[in-house]
Amino acid sequence: MQPNKIVTLTTDFGQAGNYTGAVKGVLLGINPQITIVDITHEISPFNVLEAALLLNSFYQFFPRGTIHLAVVDPGVGGKRKGILIRTDDYFFVGPDNGIFSFIYDQEKVREMVNLTNSKYFLCRPSSTFHARDIFAPVSAYLSLGVKPGVFGSPTHDCYKFKLPEPVYRNDYLMGEIILIDRFGNLITNISSDLIPDESQVQVRVKNKTINHLSQYYEEEKKGRLLALIGSNNFLEIAVNQGSAQKFLKAKTGDEVKIENIKG
Repeated sequence: MQPNKIVTLTTDFGQAGNYTGAVKGVLLGINPQITIVDITHEISPFNVLEAALLLNSFYQFFPRGTIHLAVVDPGVGGKRKGILIRTDDYFFVGPDNGIFSFIYDQEKVREMVNLTNSKYFLCRPSSTFHARDIFAPVSAYLSLGVKPGVFGSPTHDCYKFKLPEPVYRNDYLMGEIILIDRFGNLITNISSDLIPDESQVQVRVKNKTINHLSQYYEEEKKGRLLALIGSNNFLEIAVNQGSAQKFLKAKTGDEVKIENIKG
């Protein structure tokens, strides 16, 4: 598979400052023909799990050969490595800190490379801005057709998040909130494939009971609590046009119970 000239950007840089502009400048300086697609720069600061879930929700909708550059990097300059991943259909470039955790599960990985060849970095990379000095130039050279193996040493080892596993107990499934998004939606660790008969379940969270799963937010009245399978394929607790976090005073780690799980 040859890379195309689309590079997506997902970061926690925010809209202020020069970080995103510097990364784009490096990309275009090496390959002016690149098409840059900003996914978001508003990931919560240092929240690698949030970035991993977001990445998993959009990457597959891009054309074959797209290069997904994702950087949320609290360990920059430390022991964590940079990584390039080639799957059957896509390339992924960024820190090896769990940001690509769900990619490993969804895609057939064909090649993984630790980014060690400084020939393809900016001169004298900063210890605090690898997005600009390492990941952007690697992505740009990759878009020019440089083979993945040239960028460093092959590896079969990568960091993956170890999310807490939901637990079956008699006729219910116990999970927990793993992420709260900017809308106050509560993302759980319960994936859709653990709910065999969605029409029969009841969801309990913070002493509230939701008697069925909705298909979309407006299925419930404005301000009403609901549960549904979100775009990342995990069970989500939400309030139509409101914040479930505020409504329930919820936090990550709070338990979420699904009853009648056996239908």
